[in-house]
Amino acid sequence: MKYILTLIFALVISVACYSQGLYSLDYNISFPVGKTGDFTRNTSFRGFTFEGRVFISNNISLGGLFNWTTFYEELAGASFTHETVTVTGNQYRYINAFPLLFQAHYYLGEDEYEPRVYLGGGLGAYKIIQRVNAGIWSMEYNKWHFGFSPEVGVLLPVSMDTQFNISLRYHYAFKTKDTIDYSWFGLSVGIAWGN
Repeated sequence: MKYILTLIFALVISVACYSQGLYSLDYNISFPVGKTGDFTRNTSFRGFTFEGRVFISNNISLGGLFNWTTFYEELAGASFTHETVTVTGNQYRYINAFPLLFQAHYYLGEDEYEPRVYLGGGLGAYKIIQRVNAGIWSMEYNKWHFGFSPEVGVLLPVSMDTQFNISLRYHYAFKTKDTIDYSWFGLSVGIAWGN
């Protein structure tokens, strides 16, 4: 499955490189919710997103996204159960999430030299690694998930081919047989370029 996902991602990036498009590199701040927030409550200040979008009309784009987000929390005297083992003590909890998504966006307004609000979403694969370190013990789930990600954002022009990109995205990765579902909100701020 990972070879298929790599091929799809490479094709999307290749098409984007040779078409009229928009590319962005963003810094992310992420807020865990649901079962993700139960596992680690801390806001994440470690993450980035790279996107490529190809415009098929003035108001519609298709593209791809790669994101990395890390959640981390240190807990003193907490218990964690993995299969048949329960560990109590100082714990270091991590979630590393790597969404690889196909996206579509709709842009309000026609003038590319004015701020443009956009609505969009993505579907695809989430590689999620959840780990707990407690003393000499380390327990890890390392699985692929299917998920989706609705988004709202705004492009603010800086020059003819450069814009600030600000967006709020909700990520949801469905549970697998062995793992929980994961969800979080991501606030992204970055630079977009292209024509």
